[in-house]
Formats: sequence, C-alpha cells, structure tokens
Amino acid sequence: MRPNTSRIVLPQLLLLSALALVGCATTRPLTVAAVSCESRVPQVDFNLSRIEHWAREAAAAGADLVLFPECGIQGWWQSTENRTVAEPVDGPSIRRLIGLADELDIVMAVGLNEIDGDSVYITHVLLDGDGVIGVHRKSRHPGGEKGDGRIWDTGDDFSAFDISGHKLGIAICFESVGPETCAALTANGAEIILAPYCNGTDPAEILDRNRPQRRWIWERVEENRVWYVACDATPHDEDGGLRPGAAFVIDPESRLVACTPVDGPGEGMVIYTIPAEY
Repeated sequence: MRPNTSRIVLPQLLLLSALALVGCATTRPLTVAAVSCESRVPQVDFNLSRIEHWAREAAAAGADLVLFPECGIQGWWQSTENRTVAEPVDGPSIRRLIGLADELDIVMAVGLNEIDGDSVYITHVLLDGDGVIGVHRKSRHPGGEKGDGRIWDTGDDFSAFDISGHKLGIAICFESVGPETCAALTANGAEIILAPYCNGTDPAEILDRNRPQRRWIWERVEENRVWYVACDATPHDEDGGLRPGAAFVIDPESRLVACTPVDGPGEGMVIYTIPAEY
C-alpha cells in the first residue's frame, strides 16, 4: 500500500504533471478482507498468532486492507482487570503488527484495549508498514456510564482516513446501533465504514436482513449510502468449540455482496474489491 519509490524518468514526470492539470483521479480499486477469527481472553500471543495467520492469508489472496474484530489483540473482557493487559498504541503488539504489515505490504485495522495515562479505551488502530495511520476510540458503550462505560473510557473522534483515495471511517460494535457515529463519520467524508464487532454474530443473522438482531446495520447503510465492511470475533460454544463467525460486505445500495457461510468451519474471511468509482 505504500507508494512505489522506483525512479521516475523525465517523460513520466511530464505525463504525470499533465494528468494532474486535467484533474486525474487518484482513487484506485481497494480490495478489502474482513476476518472473523478467534480471540481468547487475555491471551495476547495466541490472538496475535491468529491475526498473523489471517493477515498472511489475506495478503496472499490480494487484499490491500484487512479488518480484524473488536479487541482482537487482548480479547473483549468486561472487567476493569483488562487494564492489566491493555497496551498503548505504540506498545509491543502494534509494533509487531507494523512489522508484519511492512513484510506483507498491506494495511491492517486491528482491535486493541488501549491504555493512555489513567484511561483505557476500546480502540481500533489503522496501520501499515510505515506505522500508525490513525486510531478510533469507541465513543458509545452499551448501558452508557452505568454499563460498559464503567469499564472503558469514551472516545470522541470521528476522523476519516485516506487509503488509496478512499475515505474510511471506523465504527466499533455498539457505535452502529444508533445513527450518531456513522453519521458523524460520513459528515467527515467517510465513504467506507469499517465495523469491527465482538458479540458473536451468526452469519445467518446477516443473510436474512429482516432479522431484528441486526436490522440496524442495514439502517446505517441506507441512511449514509456507504460501503459497510464488518467482522465479528468467532463465537465459542459452551464446550469451547468454534461456531461460524460473521464477516461481510454491504455496498452503498444495501446489497450484501460478501458474507461468510452459515455452515463454515468457525474462523473465516471474505474478500471483496471496492471499485475506484461508485
């Protein structure tokens, strides 16, 4: 995803200048992968190994950007004890993934329990081989200050990030239930919403858009006319086995264009190429 630094000869420079003068578009197709993978609380090394496995699979399949679930590095842990495993954005896990992104030449969007001073956030980090591109801290929590807000602090930034000419925003799990976050991201230019979850979504809930459990996903797409690229952590059975996890892509016309199968093996991935123009 980083610019080609090969030497450009003078005729090429003249051609590029001419194209710039006539307003040549810089946007190109963006191949996105959304991964439903297992995360164990709070087994950071195991979780990083799953992220690495699927990042390699996605890169081999031609992905430019790979989305991973909410809190994927440490697992989602509804306890103040998550502070014992929370890391800063410049901590060892993110540095390791920057090295992986550099090796694979991809962009990654990964979930982190982030510690910053006395505050702990549910954060998603957008990174490539050159470092951190941007972060989004979860701004809405189920139950508000009396619910998950007792565990995690609240973010308030709704930036859109440029990747290959496409503007990406991030809405983490509960942020998509109401309209506020996606509306703010769209107002800031987001054309693609990356939506990581950690609540055990079954692919069957996505394949039937009229099921009430996930109806709000479609509402956010309809309201904002954006691409919606989403994934959930792979759910566990009572005996610890893995059930099929959901990863999916919805286009701005509210069409489901990719989804993991209902009879999948547990972990899974979808890949879809978003065109340069839409």
